[in-house]
Amino acid sequence: MTTAIRLSAGPARLLPPVLPALLLLLAVLLAPVAPAKASNGLYRVDTPEFSIVEGFECAPGGHSCSVVVAGRVLTVRAELLGPCSAEYDGRSVSCRSVSEYGPAEPWVEIGSLGVSPDQAPRTPPWRDAIDRWWTIWWLGGALGLGLLMALATAVLYRGPRLPDENQAVRTLVTGVVCWLVPAAATLIVEPAGRESMVVLVLVAPHFVLLPAAVMAVWQHLAGGPQSGRLRGRLGQAAMAAVATTLYFGGGVIGFAMAAGLPD
Repeated sequence: MTTAIRLSAGPARLLPPVLPALLLLLAVLLAPVAPAKASNGLYRVDTPEFSIVEGFECAPGGHSCSVVVAGRVLTVRAELLGPCSAEYDGRSVSCRSVSEYGPAEPWVEIGSLGVSPDQAPRTPPWRDAIDRWWTIWWLGGALGLGLLMALATAVLYRGPRLPDENQAVRTLVTGVVCWLVPAAATLIVEPAGRESMVVLVLVAPHFVLLPAAVMAVWQHLAGGPQSGRLRGRLGQAAMAAVATTLYFGGGVIGFAMAAGLPD
């Protein structure tokens, strides 16, 4: 007796479009707390004991800002990556600009204010997570997502599959979408009225154009015929890992600069 087996295109071809959707979702989640949108003249003040990230009242132009700490006024005069000075309760306090590329407003470090811990301002945990650890989240997220996509590809690549009838169209659409989505994410996170980075993101070869091309290659291979053999599964998994890591990592860098994330 002969058993007929009906073959179809493999579901692995549906994985590449997931990544640009994830990038857009991440941009939407980041937009409300993006450093470039979260400040009004002074981004952050660090002391040896605590940090101040909100409550600033700034003069027109944003170069002189005051905030009440433990019932006394702290005044900081600073320009982005320029000189700064600070006074607390009428006495001068040492001040220096933090060498960070991203924040759209000054981030400074000052000397101790002599404030007891119970009177110190509280910094929301998400601010420290963004300001100090976002590169760790970025690298970990790109590598972790790459491994996850590799595993999903290996699982979905079992058994023989026919080539996708729309393989060429899917390849072209994936490449174009993966090229345009980082620019859309940039528009979502960057502040209104500031110089747009969309053109830079669109033409940047190292974190947009090359990853988008690799994504198109992955889409093409994922839509091709599949034998289901171990060698083919490992090759597809490796392609998924490389494409995911490059595209997600590069795409996040693109809109992270517009969001004002520290470099």
